[in-house]
Amino acid sequence: MKVLEIKNLKKRYGEKEIIKGISFEMEKGETVVVIGPSGTGKSTMLMCINRLTEPDAGEIYLNGKQITGSKHPEVFRQKIGMVFQEFNLFNHLTVLNNVMIGPMRVKKFSREKAENVAKENLKRVGLELQMHAYPAQLSGGQKQRVGIARALAMEPDLILFDEPTSALDPELVGEVLEVIKKLAKEGMTMLIVTHEIGFAKDVADRIIFMENGEIIEEGIPSVMLNSPSQERTRQFLAKFMEGR
Repeated sequence: MKVLEIKNLKKRYGEKEIIKGISFEMEKGETVVVIGPSGTGKSTMLMCINRLTEPDAGEIYLNGKQITGSKHPEVFRQKIGMVFQEFNLFNHLTVLNNVMIGPMRVKKFSREKAENVAKENLKRVGLELQMHAYPAQLSGGQKQRVGIARALAMEPDLILFDEPTSALDPELVGEVLEVIKKLAKEGMTMLIVTHEIGFAKDVADRIIFMENGEIIEEGIPSVMLNSPSQERTRQFLAKFMEGR
């Protein structure tokens, strides 16, 4: 079953074309990781999928229903979780209330139901003991795990991750990646933009390499990372290995 279909998606800002007609699809339970140089349109693509940015052309389908052009993007946004580079938590709310607020306001859950859902998902990300803490009392890795729990609490069909570890100190990256790996094993459908190539190898069912707003190549990790067919992909991965 196809959860996500993207057909000839395009987006420009002024004279600069950020996304140049990309197309791909995702099956239910699939984890797709998008890699590529900075500034190549990866984050913009995620914003278009979640209708936080309007694409200029192309079509996006969620579970077979077209979401581009809809006058009520909030209806589809309920089914698409988003985990940002920055944590975007409400500093005046506890961890528990940060996770509860979406189900209560958007899905109209009762406080009791929202609290049960929030506690369940905080446990999934290993933060049940921090539920009464405030964001200022948490490490960066813990804040990002709250962000993941918040996305999960909406019971989405698809979760988008936009560089989920880029704002973290190196020693905190692992705890976030382990949570995402666990979700992949559980069958969560996830589209992940990351520079963590080793993580992509471990978690991805498929890797997409993007550059200059285009998909250069895609395939299973063993092929993409060991013997890519495109010279540009080989150059990018070689540069990554040099920098390690």
